[in-house]
Amino acid sequence: MRESLIGMLACAAVVAGAPPAAADPVDDIVGSQMAISHIPGAAVAIVDHGRVVKIASYGMANLEWSAPVGPDTRFQLASATKIFTGVLLMKLVEEGKLSLDDPLTRWFPEAPAAWSEIRVRQLANHTSGLADQLEGTGLDTVEGTVAAAMKAPLAYTPGTEARYGLTDFTVLRAIMEKVSGRTLPELLRQEITGPLGLTNTGFAMANEYGPVRVADIIPKRASVYGWRDGQLSTSDFFFAPQGYGAGGLYSSVSDLARFFASLDAGRVLKRDSITELETPAKLPGGKTSGFGVGWVARKHRGVPVVGHSGGPALSDILRVEDRQLTVIALTNQQVFFPLIAEQIADTMLPAQPPEPAVADDQPALTANVRRAFVSAGKGAVDSQAFAVEGKRASAALADPFNRAMIEGMGPLREVTFLGSSGGERRLRAAFSRKDMVWLATGDAQGRIVRLHPE
Repeated sequence: MRESLIGMLACAAVVAGAPPAAADPVDDIVGSQMAISHIPGAAVAIVDHGRVVKIASYGMANLEWSAPVGPDTRFQLASATKIFTGVLLMKLVEEGKLSLDDPLTRWFPEAPAAWSEIRVRQLANHTSGLADQLEGTGLDTVEGTVAAAMKAPLAYTPGTEARYGLTDFTVLRAIMEKVSGRTLPELLRQEITGPLGLTNTGFAMANEYGPVRVADIIPKRASVYGWRDGQLSTSDFFFAPQGYGAGGLYSSVSDLARFFASLDAGRVLKRDSITELETPAKLPGGKTSGFGVGWVARKHRGVPVVGHSGGPALSDILRVEDRQLTVIALTNQQVFFPLIAEQIADTMLPAQPPEPAVADDQPALTANVRRAFVSAGKGAVDSQAFAVEGKRASAALADPFNRAMIEGMGPLREVTFLGSSGGERRLRAAFSRKDMVWLATGDAQGRIVRLHPE
């Protein structure tokens, strides 16, 4: 009964009072992905050169109360919260209160000498070297987390790697609060949500007192669900307040559309500040990381794109700066890979010729990768495709999120060899809805030892 209800909801687009019908390709994309990936509710927006050209809502925000999604439904943004943290950081930079190139010891004189080599910018782009595995008391507070980070040895030399983690943004938040004299939620209200009239954006301020969780009332909050063992269940992750610089913000598709329209219109940041947000960190050897200042930076269809996803796909924001085009996709399915924003953007971006395949000198490994994907798409693991040393790769492919990703991309069409990089083979897996490049290594028989997205 529940599954048939979700199928019906996924096919019905509720668009600002319009009849539930797929009015354009965007509605078709969302409705199809909802049905395939068991998404109860979703909302999307498209902002083009400062103009909101589409806001649409689909399905149910809450299954227990049969509450539909609307443009003002508040979704959990999870890690896409970092978009706002990055913007707040650049506002403080514009006000002259700090510099991205400040050493951490300017703001923490008591910090170990190693922190003098870390810059504020490196917190925001995940190249700081700070450890994410911390020990000690008080880790449920910002102050306690900073103190524990000072006691922990660096995980790597600052600026040499990019490692996505939570410690960076907790320390960054502490600096922002120190220089501004305001808490992060206060900064958000006074610098962004208040001036722009974003009435559906804010934190729940949740806390746990023993077995009891207490939080602010979030009107029209979408409940979060997960698809596990063939059925939907509630799946609500606890975002603790000390981590609010990195995740936990609620917002609606209408608020996010207004925010990015304001960004396009120059009402949020100066152009140079936006460039800082979107510029990926430089690593040794001329490489670049995938992170700007709080924003993810990469290429899609041959053009630079920025934004962030979270949850991994409770929120997915994709921005093409050269086009001043922003696509926003929100869902309440926690076991889902961010696919919708890219698919919508693809309807507006020119197609790029695929990277040419080269002669395959290890066809057995390519065939085993193909077997592994086909099995994963059916919810199984083909153990014969993996070497004994490939247990971790096999387990990763069986993870619910990776299985949901492969299922969401649709049936596999082909796997082709693109060449080698750093001792790993680059394989393009062409699914019906998305092409992805994966890196693989195998044993002498061509069985998989390592397999992961590029």
